[in-house]
Amino acid sequence: MNLTMEVEAYLAKARHALEVAKKLRTGGDFADAAGKAYFAMFYAAQALLKAHDIEVTKHSGVASMLGHHFAKPGRLDPKFHRMFLNARRAREIADYGIFEVVLEPVAILTLKDSRAFIDEVARLLASLP
Repeated sequence: MNLTMEVEAYLAKARHALEVAKKLRTGGDFADAAGKAYFAMFYAAQALLKAHDIEVTKHSGVASMLGHHFAKPGRLDPKFHRMFLNARRAREIADYGIFEVVLEPVAILTLKDSRAFIDEVARLLASLP
């Protein structure tokens, strides 16, 4: 386990993406806000995985490794893994959906979950030796 510059950079990128998501939501762009909030969580998850020397790049791999190495063994409350999966689904609707749209309540929830997820990852990273 180690907090490298790369881990710190991913966490900073996560926080920046969350700020961008907030601006998008304020501007009424709910789909892109939810998508950016998901990416904030994705970057935070990457930071957590990299701090434990787990290398993955695909979104599906990050979700899988987050569940396998952290949620299942109880190192991360499973609710955070569910938040990640729900945000990923919202992002997929936002980016690829033709007949589905991301409404304001979904964007608000995704932003709230993203903030909580990033805070939890930061807390876990701060507790590393």
